[in-house]
Amino acid sequence: MDVHALRQQMPPLKDRVYLNTGTSGPVPLDAARAGEELLQLIVNEGFATPKVMEAYMRALDHAREAIARVIGASTSDIALTHSASEGIGTVAAGIDWRPGDEVIISDLEHISGIAPWTILARSRGVKIVNLQSVGGNLSGRQIEDAITDSTRLICISHVSYATGAELPVKEVCAIARQRGVMVVIDGAQSAGHVPIDVEEIGCDFYALPGQKWLLGHEGTGGLFVSQSALSRLEPSRIGWASLSHEDATQHEVSLHAGARRFETGTVHAPAFATLTASIGMLESIGWDQIFARAKSLANMARTHLAEIDGVEIVTPQERATGLLTFALRGVEPSRVVRHLWERCRVIIRSIPHPAALRASFHAFNNEEDVRRLVDGVKSAAIELRG
Repeated sequence: MDVHALRQQMPPLKDRVYLNTGTSGPVPLDAARAGEELLQLIVNEGFATPKVMEAYMRALDHAREAIARVIGASTSDIALTHSASEGIGTVAAGIDWRPGDEVIISDLEHISGIAPWTILARSRGVKIVNLQSVGGNLSGRQIEDAITDSTRLICISHVSYATGAELPVKEVCAIARQRGVMVVIDGAQSAGHVPIDVEEIGCDFYALPGQKWLLGHEGTGGLFVSQSALSRLEPSRIGWASLSHEDATQHEVSLHAGARRFETGTVHAPAFATLTASIGMLESIGWDQIFARAKSLANMARTHLAEIDGVEIVTPQERATGLLTFALRGVEPSRVVRHLWERCRVIIRSIPHPAALRASFHAFNNEEDVRRLVDGVKSAAIELRG
């Protein structure tokens, strides 16, 4: 498959410019059919029959394998989740926190990388160290200087949802290892968007969604837990899916040896079958081509948007990805989002901090999408600033 064939797989692209994959990507038709086939089997046969149960377990095994391939992990280190948020929450709930323990975050994090620590600050006396980014970026030096003897964890995005900057996660993990600090990476804007090798990065935990750059359905995701971190994270919820052995009569249970211990119960396997198929389609194109094309289109948009009077580019050039953040001076971002959709059929989103606009460029996008975005922002600059 090539990027043009992928684009043909997406019905929404027939009448709109879809530049909001960073929120949720369009699902390819063939991938959706893979999920529908499993769903139809469940409907026709009934879930609790041997044929369906085998298909159910096989679909989840394939999903773990596919997610592991995306991030360079071993399948045994992957737990299926419903979202990146759930993965981060699993980490937050599974650490034996003590009053005074510190968590380092920054102003570049999504609320799902902030809220868990806020609750822990209230309930467990955890201290949040919130770093301020510089020019839309965060340096390893900033994090190194913030680490103290009380630091237990660093939560950092691989790609910032707010500025689109690729953050120095490998450098941060190296610093953290030297100080005995754990690192959880929010991969919401990176999985399927930029190269990932968790072994090379050296993180303890990596949480990712299926519905964004991997073009799966909502309600899918994965959590990587390194072998070295496994003993430091307790499952906050236990169910049959957590167990490798059970004997209810003797009250004996054994957790899975790997990350599957963080799974709990039945999930919607058709959604994961769709995700697996979408990953397969992206792999057939080639990750290098996907990454390069997304970044190239975003850079093209950056160049032309910067020429519009009143437009300020937020995404730092040196850390640029396929996620481009920009602002239109003097105009509330939500007004621009509404203008682009209602007048130009272009879908982007607004960001609360900094107050800005964000366009997501995937491999299925093309140069015409860039042109329509730029033309739409030009018209917004004239009509909304007048």
